[in-house]
Order: sequence, then C-alpha cells, then structure tokens
Amino acid sequence: MKVNSNSVAQIIRAFRKRSIGVYGDYMLDELLRGVATRISPEAPVPVVLVDGPIAPQGFPGGAGNVAANIAALGGRAVPFGAMGDDDAGRKLASLLKTKGISSATLVRERGRLTPRKVRIAAHQHQLLRLDFERVHPVSEKTAELIARRFATWVGRLDGLVISDYQKGSVLTPLALRLITLARQRRIPIFVDPKPEHPEICRRATVVTPNLHEAELMAGMPMRNREALESGGRRLLAELDCSYVLITRGAEGMTLFERSGAIWDMPSVSRPVYDVTGAGDTVIAVLALAHSAGASMEDAARLSNIAGGAVVLKFGTAELSAQELASALRDSLPGRTTSRRSRKG
Repeated sequence: MKVNSNSVAQIIRAFRKRSIGVYGDYMLDELLRGVATRISPEAPVPVVLVDGPIAPQGFPGGAGNVAANIAALGGRAVPFGAMGDDDAGRKLASLLKTKGISSATLVRERGRLTPRKVRIAAHQHQLLRLDFERVHPVSEKTAELIARRFATWVGRLDGLVISDYQKGSVLTPLALRLITLARQRRIPIFVDPKPEHPEICRRATVVTPNLHEAELMAGMPMRNREALESGGRRLLAELDCSYVLITRGAEGMTLFERSGAIWDMPSVSRPVYDVTGAGDTVIAVLALAHSAGASMEDAARLSNIAGGAVVLKFGTAELSAQELASALRDSLPGRTTSRRSRKG
C-alpha cells in the first residue's frame, strides 16, 4: 500500500485539533541510572554505583504514557481513571501537568496505592524493576465518578483509548458504559487489551493486542501465515470489532478488517534500545491519525513507523510530531506495506 507523504504529513499536522480520552490504569514510572562497576561479593548480582544523591527520573506510566504520547504529538489528552491520594499520585499529577495534561478528570481514591514502577539501569540496560502496587478494583463510588466525568467530556472528544494494565481502574461494566457513551456519539474506540479482559474489547473500533496476547485471546498459536490469518479472523468475529491490529515485534504489524481484507506492515530494520511503552506510542498515533481523518490502514502504517522510532529511545518515552514526521520521511524510499484481501 503506497501512501502519499504529503497527505500523511497533513494528517500529522491535524493532530493538534484532536482531543482523545484515555481511560485506563495510570501509574508512576521511575528510572534510576547508575554504573555497573562489579559483581557483588554477597550474591551474583551487579553492583550499581549511583554517584551522589540523584533522584529517579519520573514519567507517567501505563495509560499515562498513552496520554503523554498524545500530548507530545500535539493532541489533547483527557485522562479518565483512578489514582491514589498518595505521594506517587501527587508526583504523577505533577508529571502530567508538565506535559500539558490536566489530572482534574482523574479520581483520587483515598486509601488507594498509585502503582509505581522503579527501573534500575546501567549502561542503557535495565537490570532490575521494582513494582510497588496493591491491585484491587476501584470502588463503586470511584467507578461512578469516572463515568460521570467521562459523560461530561464525551461530546468534546474525537476518540477514546482504553489502556488496560490490570491495576483495577478498567472494570468490565465501567468500560462497557464508557464504550456505549462513545458509540452513541460515533466516537472511534481503540482498545489496548489484556487477554483476561476480552469483554472490554467488544464492539470497539479496533483492538491492538501484541502477538502473544492475540494468541491467548484466540486460544491458538499464530506462528505461521495460515494460523495468523485464521486467528485474526477469529478475534474479529468473537470480539465483534471492526478491526484487529496485531503487533508482531520485529515482524511488524498485521491489520485485519471485518470486510476480510488483511494488511501487512513490515517493520523497518533498526537497532532496538528499549521496547518499554512502545505499544502506548502505537495506540496513541493510531487514535490521533484515524480521528484526524486517516483510513485505518494509513493510521496503522503511521503507528507502525512510530513504534519503530520510539524503541530507539531508552525507558518510558514519547514521540513528538516532528520526530514522527522525520521517521515517516526516512521510511519512504522503497518501503511500502502490502495488502492481501481474503474473504473469511
């Protein structure tokens, strides 16, 4: 599939006029850098030297990273979900604010622990991750507040992303309530799922599992072309969605349409520094591009390019509109996606 670079560049510029709701699990990501100097004499682990009282770098994580990518690309991200009324929650709200994202639509639940992930890295390699969390569903009161805040905003949104990290904010009844409100307004719905929560994918515009998640959701391996096509069609039917976009790492992406068409989007060969949060960048670009008028095929192609660019960065990262435009230009010579059309 050949895409006119001028029309895609116009779509990227149109990101600035899009408001995307992001419902999901908001987390605090932190990165502590040091130098691995030697192996500890106490255990076969590296000793990481942190020279001085260096505070960890902080980033919005989970659904927060989706929102941060939308904002970095020029769109308006409106967050929906819950966080704790704790130090991690306050730091997360501050980080969102620095990125131009208001946390006023998020619910602060008393007694809730904001999920916090601390990554320890040396020489651009992650050595250890510490997770501070106590996973439990949000209260009925919190769920009702989330629904009400979404209801006040839905008329001003151009798209809805659901980012499920299984930390308790994404509940099936609440997700379906938000999806119903979005569908009534004909707002496209983009779901980054977990296999344990397939119900939240039903009747979405597009669902974006990675290959492993797609295999679990379809109940079958997809390690060859025939199995991939069969599994993709099964997911379309079972989830009753318009599209399924399976991200396949170094193999790129495959987009399945309800019409029976299948679109392959090969990845661009390049070094990979860190895949942390790459799926967040993919769904952010997909939502912005499709909401800005791109076909789902063109939006998926652009998100594939974005995913290939963000893995060049270390840690939880986002991509700017300028970086995406540059990555698009670099991908054009001799690199197009192919289309296959089959009727299931």
